[in-house]
Amino acid sequence: MSTLKEIQDKFQKSILQQDATIIDEIVDTSKEERAVLLNVYQHAYGARLIEFLENDFPKTFTYMGDENFHHIAKDYYETHPSDNPNARWFGRFFPEFLTKHPELVNNPECGELAHLEYALGTAFDAPNTKPLTKADFAQLSPEDWPTLSFKTHPSTTRLSLKTNASEIWSSLHKEEELVESKSKALIIELISWRGDNMARFRTMSYDEAMIWDEALKGANFGQICEMLGTYWPSEEAPLKAAGYLQAWIASEFLIDPA
Repeated sequence: MSTLKEIQDKFQKSILQQDATIIDEIVDTSKEERAVLLNVYQHAYGARLIEFLENDFPKTFTYMGDENFHHIAKDYYETHPSDNPNARWFGRFFPEFLTKHPELVNNPECGELAHLEYALGTAFDAPNTKPLTKADFAQLSPEDWPTLSFKTHPSTTRLSLKTNASEIWSSLHKEEELVESKSKALIIELISWRGDNMARFRTMSYDEAMIWDEALKGANFGQICEMLGTYWPSEEAPLKAAGYLQAWIASEFLIDPA
């Protein structure tokens, strides 16, 4: 006879792996056979996981439609079983899964829309870390600026989109006529973050996106100014860098690198 722990483990395996491991421990009832009873639990578990994805990616769900979304969501949870007691992280691989799914090869906007939604969700959930202000930078001496390094707020995420997924998101958000999906000739650079307790995103110019990405890799202010010299005359580069830095401070993108 199986112990309670063994029965619990078998039941969990049957639910998570959608198999019949537990079937011998289930008793037929007067109303239904045990295989049907097990299937009820297995279906309910999968439906709940799909519901998590619907909640985390509501605009992707709306855009793809019930049938298509549910079909691919089922593929997802079979490929990426839930491995964390916090349901918030179940969908962390979903955007990339959509991006690589063979049935969506002609619809790359689906994966990018999901990436954008996940970034916004991450921005909203990010820790409340104190951002740097103008006053913090005002305390720096002129000698400090060339070697000044940066650390970004945990709510920020950089995205590079090849489609108009951000326009699709906006039309869904505003409940306007859905824009037609299309690939872009040039990459759309975006940043998402939390500002005024709201998840937001905006586009970045190519030079701003470049220095932001390099700052994340450890480039200091002096090096950033040199990099901007590839976009602007060398005498204008420091002013451009200062302007972008002011915008980052105003949007609360930066935190103490110490």
